[in-house]
Amino acid sequence: MKVGIDLGTTYSAVARYDRNTNKPMILPNSFGKEITPSVICFLDDGDILVGEDAKDMQSNGTGVNAAAFKRNMGDGSIAVSFNGKDYTSEDLSAMLLQHLIADAEKATGEKITEAVITVPAYFNDFQRTATIRAGEACGVKVPKIINEPTAAAISYGYKHASDKTVMVYDLGGGTFDVTIVRISKGNIEVIGTEGNHILGGKDWDAAIVKYVCDQFIDEFDVDPRDDLPTKNELIVAAEGYKKTLSIAESVTIPLNYDGYSAKYTLTRAEFESMTEHLLCATKDVCSDLIDSLNMSWTDIDEILLVGGSTRMPSVARFLKDLTGRDVVAHGDTDLAVAKGAAITAELYCSTATGLRAVQIADVTAHSLGVLSVSQDGSKFVNEIMIKRNSKVPSTVRRQFTVKKGNVTDKIEVFTLQGESRMPLDCNVLAKVVISGFYNRGQGVIIDIEYNYDENGVVNITAYQDGEPLSVVAEPVPDDIRWMGGSPKDRPSDETILKNIAICVDLSRSMEGDPIEAAKESIRDFVHTLASKDTKFALIGFGDKIKVVQELTSDSQAILGSIDDLKVKMVGRGTDASPLDTARLMLSSAAGIGIIVVLTDGIWGKRDAAVEQAMGCRSDNITIIAVGLGEADTSFLRQIATVDAGALFTTIDRLGDTFGTIATAISSGNMGLRTQE
Repeated sequence: MKVGIDLGTTYSAVARYDRNTNKPMILPNSFGKEITPSVICFLDDGDILVGEDAKDMQSNGTGVNAAAFKRNMGDGSIAVSFNGKDYTSEDLSAMLLQHLIADAEKATGEKITEAVITVPAYFNDFQRTATIRAGEACGVKVPKIINEPTAAAISYGYKHASDKTVMVYDLGGGTFDVTIVRISKGNIEVIGTEGNHILGGKDWDAAIVKYVCDQFIDEFDVDPRDDLPTKNELIVAAEGYKKTLSIAESVTIPLNYDGYSAKYTLTRAEFESMTEHLLCATKDVCSDLIDSLNMSWTDIDEILLVGGSTRMPSVARFLKDLTGRDVVAHGDTDLAVAKGAAITAELYCSTATGLRAVQIADVTAHSLGVLSVSQDGSKFVNEIMIKRNSKVPSTVRRQFTVKKGNVTDKIEVFTLQGESRMPLDCNVLAKVVISGFYNRGQGVIIDIEYNYDENGVVNITAYQDGEPLSVVAEPVPDDIRWMGGSPKDRPSDETILKNIAICVDLSRSMEGDPIEAAKESIRDFVHTLASKDTKFALIGFGDKIKVVQELTSDSQAILGSIDDLKVKMVGRGTDASPLDTARLMLSSAAGIGIIVVLTDGIWGKRDAAVEQAMGCRSDNITIIAVGLGEADTSFLRQIATVDAGALFTTIDRLGDTFGTIATAISSGNMGLRTQE
């Protein structure tokens, strides 16, 4: 039996194509429900619960719970540790898939042999290959993975014969994707895709948790989030309150903690106001996609809502006001992705009888490049081979030259994924060694072929005079910071000097919890990276700029200067940009330069700041922009030089975000992915 599996951040579903009815059908879990919570619970007695049972334990604050682990798929980090064993997101996804498959087999009485699994459109190669491995670890073949918006469009478009151009707005529990497709007689052609894999319904849930806890702190001076079981209960309950606010004008939220009890009323209007910035973040993604494809909103016939979070009334209203287009809710909002995957699974079955032929043309979500050297030989660059939004499968072959006088019989090739010209601003996917070519030192031309297969997974081959060469994968070195320097200075075992300027918003909006959380996170950040080869500087900004600490490798000096940070010490607003000050400081220092900006407000002179950011980019200075609260995510993306360098976070996740940045800087691989 072949099935389609929607492996979701918060909920998952399994479907198969019914040849008797010629329709996809959802296979219920052991509780008779169509969707299964993507939650795993580790109990003290050694039992491991998955799905509904695990969700109940999470609600009760029992055991060690793992949820929303999909957000960290493919990054190799430890998602949860229990009884001396570490589990990555890939491990947890395999456990969840095994549970889903077992329930589906029980419902049908048939053995599942193949599964088409869905992924967010913006998943990169690491995340896609990790998803395939997780499926194969369950003993099933994964002939294809498919982008979630594409699967939803298949489910929708298969039933529609009329021609139209549709924007699929997919707001799930933990990820957001937007994809533009052309539907013609049921055939699906993806035009382009964009996304944010760390934005989703859980961020709206987090806003409710923050609101309630802030009220409780004001009233009783204790924070319920300090107790992990209480915090978990709140997170689970918040999802229910969000759903209530989608059908009611208000909701009453009870909270009992540390001997205190309270009830708070949250209105829909208040909820929409405090989460408006999250909707604006989706607007930025939509607008970026429209602009990159040289389209306008008038080119879109309708907007198709997919994902449970699109049930919030504010979503459809927001999109209608933004675009003027018809906004259509998919009839199977929660199930469209799984059903589209089931149709795809049937299409891949050579014995399919009831399903008419459907042509599906998808695109790449990220550009694919090779590490190369600039024409003047002064720096390493990302030489893009396959541009983002190219049709898949896609293959490009280019010639590379081994210069005359060089008698090597092997070369190293580093594969990069991302849009930036700067290698360290991209994900370094892989290293391969190409060997076996004939070389007498007279100069050799080698053809290197890059391929995005239909799953969006990268493959590399090489040829000399049409004959295939040996291509052997090797681990990407732990330290790749040399990619940010000059080719002639590439070290073998030498360390790379790092200069990091931390720029902190000290405007009035940072008063209270934000500045204290910032100080704690920056301290941990410095502790993590402190070494004789790393220098830090601290810059405060508001209406003016203040260099609180010049570049120094003295960690005690920088830690002391963190304590000196005070809100409003440089004015109440954010009219001044710290980027020129940081650029001047870093440009004159030996080594690579990195600017980390932390802000929670809207800057006054944004055009000037963007211009300053372009100057930093020209000096090969990396900018990472971290936004809190009311930060303008569109602006942060403009000043960040790293593809995923505009990191929007919350106060309680600020430490994790800075930890991610520290890890990226340590390795030099600045294709940032934030932690949940």
